[in-house]
Amino acid sequence: MKKIIYVLPLLVAACGGGFEATNQQFTDSFNTGAYEPAAQLMADATVAAAEPNNMYLGGLQCGTGFLWANVPQSREMCFAATDSVLMGEVEEDSDYEIKDYEKIMFKTYAAMGYMADKSEYVTQMFRQAYDLQTENVQSNSEEIEELEAEFAEKAAAVPGLPDLGTIVQAVDAEMSQIPDSVVAMKDYVNPYTTYMNAIFDGVNGDKANAENYLSRVQQFAPYNAFVKTDAKAIASKKQHVWVFFENGTVGEIKPRSLAPEILRAFNIKLTIPDVWRGAPAAPTLFVGTSDATTQTEFLANMDSVVKTDLEKYKTRNIISSVVFEVGKVAAAAAAGVGAHAMAKKNENTSDLWAIGGTLAVAAIMSAEKPWDLRSWNSLPNEVQVARVEMPKDRTVVINQNYEVVIPDDIKNAAVFVRIPTVNAQPSIVVGKLN
Repeated sequence: MKKIIYVLPLLVAACGGGFEATNQQFTDSFNTGAYEPAAQLMADATVAAAEPNNMYLGGLQCGTGFLWANVPQSREMCFAATDSVLMGEVEEDSDYEIKDYEKIMFKTYAAMGYMADKSEYVTQMFRQAYDLQTENVQSNSEEIEELEAEFAEKAAAVPGLPDLGTIVQAVDAEMSQIPDSVVAMKDYVNPYTTYMNAIFDGVNGDKANAENYLSRVQQFAPYNAFVKTDAKAIASKKQHVWVFFENGTVGEIKPRSLAPEILRAFNIKLTIPDVWRGAPAAPTLFVGTSDATTQTEFLANMDSVVKTDLEKYKTRNIISSVVFEVGKVAAAAAAGVGAHAMAKKNENTSDLWAIGGTLAVAAIMSAEKPWDLRSWNSLPNEVQVARVEMPKDRTVVINQNYEVVIPDDIKNAAVFVRIPTVNAQPSIVVGKLN
């Protein structure tokens, strides 16, 4: 019979503590607009130090930091570290579960960086990013089977416990009714990646791909006037400037506490990883030229992208939490309380001591399910976009304060604007579409 080891949360904290502290410093600095100091801090602590526990996330964080700081060589160093983990060239020791949205966004940011560098590798990065979206959803059925077997073993010590399928269905229904929760997308498509890919392909002559991708993006941003007319604008052969506004900060992944009615008689509460809403930095951006002024419009919500990834593993996460909590009840019973007494409704620790339990029961019942909640938190809350015809003076003004001059060797340009918080200094990066 398997034994439950309740020191695991302490071990997780010990392993992740160094990175968590560094990551908080990175975030605090990044969110003020101090992109290069933030990136350098993370690079020194993870990539440059060849720190095997956090090479992947460290590379993502410092890579985007250096992207917005316009430091190409350092950006490449950080992204190369991330890629080395993805390619299996460097093995991490942290057991961090790499998320699909991270892989897709990594390739997207690599493409953005290459656009800024005017590099020929842009097409390759966009193809890799899009291909990642079309791959089959990874299966986690084998792990679910192992958890189901573990549940059956532990549930035998808790009389009257409902079957696992009924519990999962009830918890799933409760989670779907949580007010103001982030909504997952109906399809595993990252609208930001797909849209950028559409524009790049379109201006480079691949009309069929552009129209296909734009039609997919319209499903996620049905009211965006630019998305509706991009195909026509590209077909006109006029030169344009697309402005991408990375607005605010992505939501945190945190444990959501649940007290499912089906488990209340057993005094069982659950925690499930969930996305908590991030915050935009501004309602919109004004984009001006010598001829006209327009505003950016909503394109994609990154919280929903993250939630879609979590949804893929929701059933597994629910079962994992149930197994952990049922295991606590069974372990407390084994510590001298008795399974029947453990199943009494609204039982609390002091009552258990009176029944004859020991201090070990208190330690067991207070243990929390350990989740790895590290995430790529330098992503935006949402992405907005605007399009203007290339002005004769090749100058675009952002929010009436920031003049962006498009180099003469760029026919169609992508201007990326990053504002993580209300008071942050914006970063502006100019990329070459063709």
